[in-house]
Amino acid sequence: MPYPAKITVITVCLNMARTIEQTIKSVLDQKYPNLEYIVIDGGSSDGTLDIIKKYEDSLARVVSEPDSGTSDALNKGIRMASGDIIGILNADDFYAPWTLETVSRIYENDPDWDVYFGKLVFIDSAETCWKVLPLGSVNRITDCMSIPIPAGFLTKRTFDKWGLFDLSYKIANDWDYMLKIYLDGASFHPIDKVFTAFRSAGMSSKRSCRHWWEYYRVLSRSYGRSSTLLKIGKIIVKHYISSLMQATGTYGIYARLRGRKNWNNWRNWGIELSGDCTGDATSMWDAINAGDNSFHQ
Repeated sequence: MPYPAKITVITVCLNMARTIEQTIKSVLDQKYPNLEYIVIDGGSSDGTLDIIKKYEDSLARVVSEPDSGTSDALNKGIRMASGDIIGILNADDFYAPWTLETVSRIYENDPDWDVYFGKLVFIDSAETCWKVLPLGSVNRITDCMSIPIPAGFLTKRTFDKWGLFDLSYKIANDWDYMLKIYLDGASFHPIDKVFTAFRSAGMSSKRSCRHWWEYYRVLSRSYGRSSTLLKIGKIIVKHYISSLMQATGTYGIYARLRGRKNWNNWRNWGIELSGDCTGDATSMWDAINAGDNSFHQ
């Protein structure tokens, strides 16, 4: 059996003391034999660095210095990376126990793709429940960020060919990058497995004028001004309706009804699995593993 592919994982952080340890442990606990883990800190002042130092002997590189935002920090990590494939894991997200081994196996069997991506399990902002949504569709990337980068792995040659993240983006940098390479012919390999737990309380889950402006810039790559404005309007309306339902406690009912109504078309609409958060993530991963028949095939 050939030596497993070298995987680089990059985590960027700034004042993430509450969650960074779970993120780091989710990578190191997999005991992947050919791992390069790089942590780029933007100059934290809340104890994040003290936590990182606990694991420094197991990390390939640790950098702590001011930067101009997430794109800048990610680009630093990518320039340092020497792996065959590169994963980007946010400092408030964490991998499933099987993620690196699964990605490595698929890459070794079929190494010619530019991007490999799996599914996310979303944890609500109160961290009381989780839900698994269907695998993203590459064909929808012109309209939304349908390829979740926390559950994605890009080959090193992808960054060598298409370059790094655009520093002018602070929020939609991942969507901008994925759309850019998609429009230029990059190949995407979907993997029907949950790879990453995503906390919905992160920066990309909040909405501001900057969000809408960056979304407009990304959408305008594919559409004219009028169509882009219409799409942005729909996104804004959908966001605030969803926020209202969550504030009134009706979103869960809506989601369950939507999932039941569209069960026969669940790959496009329905919720695959859901459950309550109960302390550590072990029970969640056990439930997802047991409920994911494809994992055992």
